[in-house]
Amino acid sequence: MKWRDEDGREESAHFAEVRRANRAETAEDYVEAIADIVADRGEARVRDLAEAFGVSHVTVSRTVDRLMREGLCSTAPYRSIELTELGRNMAERSRARHRIVLRFLLALGVDAEVARVDAEGVEHHVGDATLEAFELYADERGIPTDVEDGPPDPERFQRVRESHAMETAEDYVEAIADLVDTQGEARVGELAKRFAVSHVTVSRTVGRLQVHGLVTTEPYRPIELTEHGRRLALDARRRHSIVLRFLLSLGIPDDAARLDAEGMEHHVSEETLARLNG
Repeated sequence: MKWRDEDGREESAHFAEVRRANRAETAEDYVEAIADIVADRGEARVRDLAEAFGVSHVTVSRTVDRLMREGLCSTAPYRSIELTELGRNMAERSRARHRIVLRFLLALGVDAEVARVDAEGVEHHVGDATLEAFELYADERGIPTDVEDGPPDPERFQRVRESHAMETAEDYVEAIADLVDTQGEARVGELAKRFAVSHVTVSRTVGRLQVHGLVTTEPYRPIELTEHGRRLALDARRRHSIVLRFLLSLGIPDDAARLDAEGMEHHVSEETLARLNG
């Protein structure tokens, strides 16, 4: 069961932090990719980013527009994309964080290509205390500081997108299982409190879970997990427990470890989990 106080406040705050990290992730990935493409080719254009991320030109254009509104890049029709100073600083921080996570995974003994995929997702969900512990772990095992990650890889980013697509479902079925265990039933109001979102948001999400065969529910009735949903909840609990236990074993403060585990658990492969589990 996940940690929370009697009103669920800490857990709600943790899920809010994970959502903020997810929103920042696209911006961080894009500015890092723009910086890499400029360094490699001299300029970055929409088609280059579409190729790097394996998405459409329309998707890239919309994302670049958002980055411009946030002051991270500048561009004009038929012109290349340039990072602002704010964007360059974000790219450098993202690169440094990515390098630390990748070195840590390699220090665990994770296969290099698997480590590269996992690092793409994990890097956005680790705080300063965890990064410091990861860096020390890699240093102690002699992992070089200049590990090569290679160019942006569409397949790697696709894996991260797939992990995000499952993240909400995994969090919800685990929360439903926890509520059934502790309170005997799970209802929309309790889920809204736990995730710090509106009842409408919960109802829409539960509707999607029902379409995918993870829950059953009717008006004015509690939400119940299907057999498929219960299996997913058990697996989510297992992943969360392994990640949290390992972070605590590194001496990471309790609250920081629990917050980081909420996001990391969705972005580590079975190979990495096996390494974390010793």
